[in-house]
Amino acid sequence: MYIKDFAIIDEIDINFKPGLTVITGETGSGKSILLQALGVCLGAKADKIMVRNGSRRAVIETEFKDREIRRLISDQGRTKAYQNDEPITLANLIKMNETRVDFHGQHDQQLILDSNRHIDYLDRYCGHEREVNSLEDTYRELNDLRSKLDRLHQSAEETRDRLDLLKFQATEIDAVDPKIGEDFKFDQLYKKLSHIEEILRTLQKVHSKLSTEDHSLLDQLSNTVQALASLEKYDLELTKITDLLKSSIIQLQEAGSEITSQLSESEFEPDELSIIEDRLNALETLKRKYGGSIESVLERRKLIQEELQTLNNPEQSEKALIEIIEEKEKMFSMTAISVHKKRKEKSNDLSSKIEGAMEELNMPGAHFEIRIGQERSDHGFVDYNNELHMGNPKGIDTVEFFLSANPGEPV
Repeated sequence: MYIKDFAIIDEIDINFKPGLTVITGETGSGKSILLQALGVCLGAKADKIMVRNGSRRAVIETEFKDREIRRLISDQGRTKAYQNDEPITLANLIKMNETRVDFHGQHDQQLILDSNRHIDYLDRYCGHEREVNSLEDTYRELNDLRSKLDRLHQSAEETRDRLDLLKFQATEIDAVDPKIGEDFKFDQLYKKLSHIEEILRTLQKVHSKLSTEDHSLLDQLSNTVQALASLEKYDLELTKITDLLKSSIIQLQEAGSEITSQLSESEFEPDELSIIEDRLNALETLKRKYGGSIESVLERRKLIQEELQTLNNPEQSEKALIEIIEEKEKMFSMTAISVHKKRKEKSNDLSSKIEGAMEELNMPGAHFEIRIGQERSDHGFVDYNNELHMGNPKGIDTVEFFLSANPGEPV
């Protein structure tokens, strides 16, 4: 886990080893900030106040066995997310990683009552999270492919309307031709040029006080060094002070050179500010309409082009889509059936262990049961035991825990 310029953290790189890791420290030392950073990286709400004071952006990176996740937060409050170095929307980031990390607080034991989470607890015990992640990805891809196929089956009028909209969106994006990172670059340049008079006035004032006016700071320091140097023959300890002042003179001379350079390079055309402002407005318009970042705009442009090709070649596209869907359904079915069998096998083992633990807690006769169900349907696409089952992001199963804490009582 890598964190830079987040809250009070300057920069830190942590490698967690297998097993238990305990983080200790005094109140205010930053323990909770590490957990907060992890939550933000996985999609929790981010805010500009999280960016370390004086920094332009905060960076949080986490590396898991199967993926790398990175979240950026600008000092303006804008965020960007990447998974395996590919841009990803916040909604997809949350959806694909919502069960990756458990954060336990004072009342988190109540989460066991949420039956929607029971399948995740069983899967964690089974140790097949990678297969379940694959199911979730394939299920999402299947939904996208079926949506494309449905659009192909729309009426001719609906297809024309859709084509007109896509062409308009493509033209709108192409007219601006956004480049990754240019919004940040132009934003910084706009801030500079909109305050250029104040910047130049201050630089000229500093340059004058530093070196050009009578009794400038450099002149005074040089005279001071000469005065001290003349006394070094009486006290060699003065050499240390003289050397420090000489170093200061060199640094101030370098600062003066840098100021001169910036003053000479600060000329700009009168209409340059309005050009930059127009460019920023165009970029912001695209970002508002197509996902909030230039990366998402470019991803949307790619999807638009793919859909245009599909709608312009309906017969060829339909055949190709059906073939891809059938292949994806086969992949999903094989993995879903394998995961189902493992859940059935491990559920009895987990139930026995929980009942054994309850007996040690002086709860003899308590009964714990894990019920695994499926949704059978003629419209399903997973063929198991000569029956068709509907799929879901976790495969074909629904899981729910039942408990009878008292002997003889039903679960």
